[in-house]
Amino acid sequence: MFNSNSSYQHKTQRQQVIALNQSYPCPRCNCGVLEPFGHTETFQCSGCSRCFVPLNNGRKLYPANRMGWKIASTYWWDGLRWNWAGTTASAFQLLSIVMMFITPMLAVNLLMTSNVWAQRPEWVSPLLMTAVVGLVMAVVLRLLCWDFDIGSNSQAANSEIQKKAR
Repeated sequence: MFNSNSSYQHKTQRQQVIALNQSYPCPRCNCGVLEPFGHTETFQCSGCSRCFVPLNNGRKLYPANRMGWKIASTYWWDGLRWNWAGTTASAFQLLSIVMMFITPMLAVNLLMTSNVWAQRPEWVSPLLMTAVVGLVMAVVLRLLCWDFDIGSNSQAANSEIQKKAR
């Protein structure tokens, strides 16, 4: 059924230069198309309206807007699809996030073992409280630091439906 001499099967996964005069599928929303934006070296998605810029000699795609404390994914193009290339996080950012994650867990563990809360119920153990605080901190740090869209696919789908309705 499939031809073993297919060009797809012999395609090597290597980084290709992102050409500024071509359109690409959006790596974030998967339903939009990245098209050149104005007279700059920027791409804008037709679905989620995000802007990207190719850096590292046109080999990696970065977000075009300054992210502040947000951490965004970077991508590279292999000729068929986008591949994850890492994040925009600096070493200081990663160290700060790890410290903000570990410090509350250490504080809870210290308070629980020093018997400050002597009248606690039996089921409240240091291990359980450390796990709960760790889970809460993971969720809070993800919301504060990671660049993501809640329902970005549904927003893009709604905009497509509105365009078709016109």
